Amino acid sequence: MRFILVFIILIVQLYADKDSYNRGEMLFFANGCSGCHGPSAEGSSTYPRLANKKQVYLKKKLIDFRAGKAQSVSQQMMSQFAKKLSDKNIEDLSYFLSHHKKVKYEDINDDVLGGVGS
Repeated sequence: MRFILVFIILIVQLYADKDSYNRGEMLFFANGCSGCHGPSAEGSSTYPRLANKKQVYLKKKLIDFRAGKAQSVSQQMMSQFAKKLSDKNIEDLSYFLSHHKKVKYEDINDDVLGGVGS
């Protein structure tokens, strides 16, 4: 009986994580995060890499940005984006980034063109 309960919990967790990942991915692209941080959240010389950073760190930074806490001008820009994020949005976005899988550039172009080839 214990084995069945553990199995059910693992299955539920697996699907919950997949949903959180998908919602986070949607938020990343819908809010224009990829415009600065790159389509694979790889960052650039100006903007930091977000892919595969610790979820706790990403979550704290987003909460701080939402509260208007910033230590530089570029961080102040993030406050504008983070203000509209709910706690659930921050949870999903930080989950997506911390478990990031490389995004195929072709998939992004297809999405911009209305889902062609998706």
